[in-house]
Amino acid sequence: MKVVRLLVLLGLLIVLGLQFRTCLRPAMTGQPAAELVASRWFNSEPLTMQNLRGKMVLLDFWAVW
Repeated sequence: MKVVRLLVLLGLLIVLGLQFRTCLRPAMTGQPAAELVASRWFNSEPLTMQNLRGKMVLLDFWAVW
């Protein structure tokens, strides 16, 4: 009986995982980047994607939970 419950739970997790996977957006490889929107810029004046065109850009995402 425990094996049946375990298999049902495993099947449910697989189905839910596959359902979530279909909700993700595809990669935007080769497409223009979205415009940067920020309320504060610490190191410079606000930048636009046009200002950064042709330059190497490193985005550092930092979060404190």
